[in-house]
Amino acid sequence: MLRSLVPSFVADAVWPEHRTTYKLHLTSYLDGLRGIASIIVFICHYTEDNHPSLIPSYGLNPDGSPSSWLQLPFIRIIFSGRPMVHIFFVISGFVLSHKPLKAIHSRDLSGCFTILSSSAFRRPIRLFGPCIVSTFLIMLMIQLGWLYAPLPTLTEQFWAWKNAVFHSITWPWAWDFDLRPGYDIHLWTIPIEFAHSMLLFLVILMLSRVRQLVRQGLTVCLAVYFLCCGKWAAFEFIAGLFLAECHLLQSSSSKLWESSDPTTIYPHPPPLLGSLAWTTLHSLILLTALFIGGWPNFAADLTPGIRFFHFLTPEPFFSAMDPLAPQKFWFALSAAFTVYSVGCLPSIRRLLEGPVAQYCGRVSYAVYIVHGPTLAIFQGFVVGHPFMPSQGEPEGLGYVPARPASGIRAMVGGDSPVQRTVAWAMGLAVLAPVVVWAADVFWRLVDNPMIALGRRVEQACLDEGEEGRGRGFVLAG
Repeated sequence: MLRSLVPSFVADAVWPEHRTTYKLHLTSYLDGLRGIASIIVFICHYTEDNHPSLIPSYGLNPDGSPSSWLQLPFIRIIFSGRPMVHIFFVISGFVLSHKPLKAIHSRDLSGCFTILSSSAFRRPIRLFGPCIVSTFLIMLMIQLGWLYAPLPTLTEQFWAWKNAVFHSITWPWAWDFDLRPGYDIHLWTIPIEFAHSMLLFLVILMLSRVRQLVRQGLTVCLAVYFLCCGKWAAFEFIAGLFLAECHLLQSSSSKLWESSDPTTIYPHPPPLLGSLAWTTLHSLILLTALFIGGWPNFAADLTPGIRFFHFLTPEPFFSAMDPLAPQKFWFALSAAFTVYSVGCLPSIRRLLEGPVAQYCGRVSYAVYIVHGPTLAIFQGFVVGHPFMPSQGEPEGLGYVPARPASGIRAMVGGDSPVQRTVAWAMGLAVLAPVVVWAADVFWRLVDNPMIALGRRVEQACLDEGEEGRGRGFVLAG
């Protein structure tokens, strides 16, 4: 029991006989990238909730106050969570496509169809199961008074939770629209992930029997079509499909070699790919994608560099009613090029295959799910608030007494850029271990068992021949 309640890396150190070993594979760098992206999403919401003065672009604070160096281009990517969501979707398209495409390349269409069937069957359990558990726990914490304002009775709270689960968290029919689900607003991406996973499986099935060049050409056409329709999430999943096929083709034409670490396997790069020119090109692509990733939530048309891309935004994104639509177009492109470029840069790949990035990858879904409620519980006590002067006359209507500063803000203040930066770093240093701890426990007690549950449910439902077929239901005529 105690081992389940401490972080896994602590448990492995204390009880090494129970340590689980993880082997790297050819796409392990994507797990590392997804892990880093999930941590950035957590840092984004921590920053937006507690340090809104750091959100504008450097030099564009609305109140005219001096900016922190954290707001500079490239550096601000560490709390730019929105582009990370787009990277999630490209990685999902890549990873979900890899096995069925591998079967297609091996001329094993039956295996491809089995993989697609299995993936589609288990996908709702994989995505929705952990979210249902987490929001149910949030509902209980609300009733206990630990979070938000509770409804009068547990019954009312339960039905409100049920409606949030059914009409937003597990509701795929809005496609890429943000439904802002109750109980955890950050789960808005989950129904989008599910809907476009099903779309991806359908596209792979449709293209499974065509020639390779035709399949790649149609994949590009579909991706362009989705962008022209303003469907950024569909583009990202199909871009992941295209990149997965390119990765398989490159791997099959490259000689595999084992590094000195027997758990690490890399495709041997062709001489041209390893040249300085190609490395420089891929580095520039990645740097451009990271620069776009720092796109601000407002005043993009005033931000140096970003405004160049802003006014190049095509329709239907530029004139969309959603003010964030232009950034979604550029985030979609930058996410695809990020996933492409990191796979072509051996130094970046090795970094993403390192133990820290790989651990973050394993707990990435849990971090995404639990960081919101964990922050909601602890950040008020840790970060605190600045001194708030009284408002109104002491004897007058609506008088609000002064509130002394609390938490980290009481310790370091928040008037100067240095004070704001130090307060941001100190709060992150305290809250990050708490979020990682909560995510680690959730990963082992909920996320991993939910994956196993999906496999068991699928196995129990499989039609294994005449014995498992039965009569079924017959409608009388």
